[in-house]
Amino acid sequence: MKTPSFWLWFIANEKALRGINHLNIRKRSKLIYWFSKHLGYYNPKIGFRLIVPLENQGTPSIAFSAGENIELRPDILHLMKTAPHTKKWIITASLTSLADNDPDYFEKGNYINGIYLKPSNIKFWGLSIHPDTRQFFLGIVLDLPIAKKDENLLYEAVESILIDTLGEERYYHYIEDFCIYSELPEDEDLLSLKDLKQYLEGY
Repeated sequence: MKTPSFWLWFIANEKALRGINHLNIRKRSKLIYWFSKHLGYYNPKIGFRLIVPLENQGTPSIAFSAGENIELRPDILHLMKTAPHTKKWIITASLTSLADNDPDYFEKGNYINGIYLKPSNIKFWGLSIHPDTRQFFLGIVLDLPIAKKDENLLYEAVESILIDTLGEERYYHYIEDFCIYSELPEDEDLLSLKDLKQYLEGY
């Protein structure tokens, strides 16, 4: 998975960003300009919120946002997956549940990574649940042949649909991971994706 050049710029400048409150107005404005510029090189439509508390008052954070632009979600997911692992920053994304706000969400088709997915045609079942974190490992079955699909692109597409269904906060709270199967499993009770929220919150 290729790391966006934005993160290379961020790694080289994150110390300056953490100390942004100590910069004069000109240097501060210049640093934010280049932060925005390099994020724009990746995708100019992605919104962001940068919060740098005063010293000893918390950890600085970056939150990316897609707003209501569904097409941005795969790019934001890729940005999150390739983010540097650091204890000096909190890096998040504000992705809300589309299913909570749109009664027709499950019947709408989505083109993600060139793959057509309709949420109502996605089935799932619980493979396992982690005894400590209580997070789920799900089995997923799609209504399309997956043998010739790029595995990484297909995984990202399904993950986007799951996050659209649950919202980012619920997704990372409840889901440990999932596996996509090419055939319907035997002796498993398959559920529709519209039942996922109720299923997870029922445990």
